[in-house]
Amino acid sequence: MTLMELYELVEADEELEGVGVDNTTVVIRCPGNGLKTKVAISSLEDMGWDTLRDILVGNREPQILRHMTRVVGYYANVSNFNPSKIGELKDRVMGDYAVDGSLSSPGSREARLKAVEALA
Repeated sequence: MTLMELYELVEADEELEGVGVDNTTVVIRCPGNGLKTKVAISSLEDMGWDTLRDILVGNREPQILRHMTRVVGYYANVSNFNPSKIGELKDRVMGDYAVDGSLSSPGSREARLKAVEALA
């Protein structure tokens, strides 16, 4: 799926609304349940709309297709991390690094930690 196709599908869906886009991610919100999801643009080609929509509206657990993070000053693919670096990432997830506070709720922190633990 391309970014333009995603835009059109989200616009046509009554349960979803686009919140923002930058060079690497798209943020989509489901006002009905308050779920806000960041989708890596690079992962769009790997996922079909039905699967993505189920994740966006909360009918399915998210799956990490590619997980990039900035731990030591540069972005790296988490699949290349050794156990020590994954431990450091877990420690950092426990902190609150959100700029606008959108990820600061305890439930969001638990979800991020659960996602990181799935990498180990």
